[in-house]
Amino acid sequence: MGDGKENRESSKGKAEKMIYIGLVDDECEHLMKMRTFLLQYEEEHNTKFSIQEFHNGLNFVEDYKGDLDIVFLDIEMQELNGFELAAKIQETAPDILIIFVSAYESYVYKSFEFRPFRFIPKQQMESMITQALEAAFREIVSRTSEVYIAENQQGIEKIPFRKIVYIWREGKYLYIEKTDATRCKVRSSLRKISEKLPEDEFVWVDRGYLCNLYHVKQIKDNQMVLSTGQQLYIGERRLAQLKHRIMEYWQAGTDNGKWSTND
Repeated sequence: MGDGKENRESSKGKAEKMIYIGLVDDECEHLMKMRTFLLQYEEEHNTKFSIQEFHNGLNFVEDYKGDLDIVFLDIEMQELNGFELAAKIQETAPDILIIFVSAYESYVYKSFEFRPFRFIPKQQMESMITQALEAAFREIVSRTSEVYIAENQQGIEKIPFRKIVYIWREGKYLYIEKTDATRCKVRSSLRKISEKLPEDEFVWVDRGYLCNLYHVKQIKDNQMVLSTGQQLYIGERRLAQLKHRIMEYWQAGTDNGKWSTND
């Protein structure tokens, strides 16, 4: 994924630099309405947006240049629907915040499979878009401010928590697997590193693995399927406990509005 974004920082969650937003919808009328909402917000809140429009899912796949922070994504589209496109985005650009926008509220539960940042019914767009944008700004800021400092022979590296997919041990070394498909090698113990990570975000899969719950897509049989497509084996003794932890985490996301239709 390319990085054409300017730096942004804020102590209050308000974006102070350019925010890159994609709009994906096969209805031109709704694209125009979305752009109007965003331009109005931009003017009223002294915020800078770069807005890209895509007229269907295939258009996004062909033209996306790797520089988006947020995507407002319709679900009912020809050829490549919103769920199919969301799966592709999560494979290639998992840091993008996906906000589903649909005329069909019945899709909200199906949408949870793709871990969207928000689900907004089109009928409620005007009343919900402000809250969705401000929550997205806070999320973008937190991703750059909440970090783990990794130190090894090559130097030091600042790794945002959300970019850590999982951590595994081999001998005296730990390997931090990241969302960009690279890894960082450090000499430490899982116990020590776990003390520096948020306990509500990271879970022990077994003695040799720590996993970021944010990147868990599903548990299938004894496999934990991650947003990167990787799978971690879960022993029978931990399976029920991990299922419970993941359900709690997902439910917390729903309760605080992260994956729900309302704030």
